[in-house]
Amino acid sequence: MNALLPAFVDRLLDQGTPGEIPEVPVSSATGWLGTLAARILSVPNSGMHQPADAFLAHGYVHLPLPAPGDRAVYLRLASHSAMEPWPVLASSVVLTVAGTVALEMYQEVADSLSGRPQYARSFGPEQVFAVHPGTQCSTQSSPDGVQVLAAASTSPRVGTSLTGDEYAAATQRARWVLEGLAQGAAAGDRR
Repeated sequence: MNALLPAFVDRLLDQGTPGEIPEVPVSSATGWLGTLAARILSVPNSGMHQPADAFLAHGYVHLPLPAPGDRAVYLRLASHSAMEPWPVLASSVVLTVAGTVALEMYQEVADSLSGRPQYARSFGPEQVFAVHPGTQCSTQSSPDGVQVLAAASTSPRVGTSLTGDEYAAATQRARWVLEGLAQGAAAGDRR
């Protein structure tokens, strides 16, 4: 995608249908966490734009990161720990940085309303999942949850703008998590 994200993210975002699973060597999809944290930290202002660009949606604070072309990349921080519907508008990849994120997928809208997922899984640090437009799903993050969300295209922002204080608190929390991961990678710890 760019110098920020691991190369395999592009292959997942360019996947045409859920059945077209791109070949991603295990060596490419592991060991990226500390490097990703260091790359995000190396972007001026921790890669996050102004407070007006950050927003709260679907249970997460979204802090925009630089992305090429019409792609969208956000650092997502849990705002609360409850299962929240996530309307997927573009092919998206979630890279779990810290904490856990639970994913539930539903076959029918009625299944989501009654809490009967067809598929459910929890993801921890350095684990990845991809979803496609129109997927009926919900996610729930642990309170310490931090992810990078990359989408194949930008879409209209749906959410609530952050206040200056909320933005400052979110960027400080993100910086603390990322610095810990980057330092661990520099010391040879592959978290």
